[in-house]
Amino acid sequence: MHYYPFNIGDYSSHTSRLSLMEDLAYRRLMDLYYLNERPFNENSTDVAREIGMPENKVEVEYVLGKFFTLIDDLWHQTRIDKEISSFHGKKKQQSDAGIASAKARREKAIQRTFNENSTDVQPNINHKPLTNTKKSKPKKVFSKPTIEEIINYCRERANKVDPHRWLDHYTSNGWKVGKNSMKDWKASVRTWEKNNNGTSSNQRTPSKPDNAATRMHERNKRAYAEATAEEMDGETVREISGDIQPQMDISH
Repeated sequence: MHYYPFNIGDYSSHTSRLSLMEDLAYRRLMDLYYLNERPFNENSTDVAREIGMPENKVEVEYVLGKFFTLIDDLWHQTRIDKEISSFHGKKKQQSDAGIASAKARREKAIQRTFNENSTDVQPNINHKPLTNTKKSKPKKVFSKPTIEEIINYCRERANKVDPHRWLDHYTSNGWKVGKNSMKDWKASVRTWEKNNNGTSSNQRTPSKPDNAATRMHERNKRAYAEATAEEMDGETVREISGDIQPQMDISH
C-alpha cells in the first residue's frame, strides 16, 4: 500500500509518552509495514536495520513489544492488518466491477453490430453463432378438387348441390369467388348449399309471364265453360272474344 489513513488524534493519544526516537521508530515501522504489507520477523536487530535505525535497537524493541503482537515468530500489528485486508477487499470489488463493466460493454457492442448487420445469425456472449430457428408458416396453396371429391362431399352433407354444375361454374370463371381467387372449395359448396337449395342464384327457374292479355284469356275460358253448363231456351250464346266460337244455336 502506498497510502493509508492516518488519524492524528488517535495516534497522539497512544504515543504521547514516547521519546523522540521511540516515536520515530514507531512511525517508520508503520510506514514499512504498510508498504511491504507483511509483518516483521522476531529479530529486533534485523527490524532496526530495516527501518534505518540500527543504533536504536532498544527503542525498536520497546515499540515492537508495546504496539505489536508476536504470532508464529512474526510481529503483527492488528490495526494495520485490518487496513491491509480492507484495502485488498475493496481492490477485488473494483476489479470485479471493472470486469463486469467490460463484459457488459462487449455484449452491447456485439448486439449493436448485430442490429446494424441485420443477419439471421446472432453471436452470443461466448461469440458462438446462434442460428435463428424461427420458421414462418407456409402459405396454404389452393388445390382444385376433382369431380369425385365434390360428389363425395355433397353426398356427405346430403345437400342438393349439383356437383357437375358447381364444377362447370367455377371452371368457367377461373375459380373466382367474386373478384378474389378461391381459397376453400368446400366453403363454396356450403355457400351454394345455403342459396336456393343448391341452385345458383344466376340459374333460377324463370317465372311465368304475367300480363293483361293472359289474364283476359283465362277469364274468357272460364266464362265459356260456365255458359255451356247451363240449359238455354233457344237463345243464341253471345259472341265471346278470344278462343270461343262466335255463335252457337242450342235447341231443346
